[in-house]
Amino acid sequence: MAKKQEEVEVEVEVVEEPPKKKSTSSESVSKALSSFMESLEAALSGRGNSVMVRVNDEALAKLDMLVNAGICKSRSESAAFLLQRGIESSGALFDRIESVTNKITSLRQELLESVQKMEDK
Repeated sequence: MAKKQEEVEVEVEVVEEPPKKKSTSSESVSKALSSFMESLEAALSGRGNSVMVRVNDEALAKLDMLVNAGICKSRSESAAFLLQRGIESSGALFDRIESVTNKITSLRQELLESVQKMEDK
């Protein structure tokens, strides 16, 4: 028996990616501004808590700078924004603090239980 050959047409589309452009200074500024705005939005969302804080002249000048530039509407927003940025940039520190604090809490509980057992005897 002879095998029958069938012709099959295959269409191949070559997709070339455009070469990546080197980052320009305006793109860098745009990325920084985008990051800045994301931090500002995060800082301003859910601001139901109030904290009174005293600051030195330099910190006050920075808060006012954000207000004068129109980035923040008030010193309160400026402070919330700067706190958020500080928290974001100190993630590793806060992770370490949480770990040590959890250990301390556990040791205190263990000590309390030991004292209670001794009193029960």
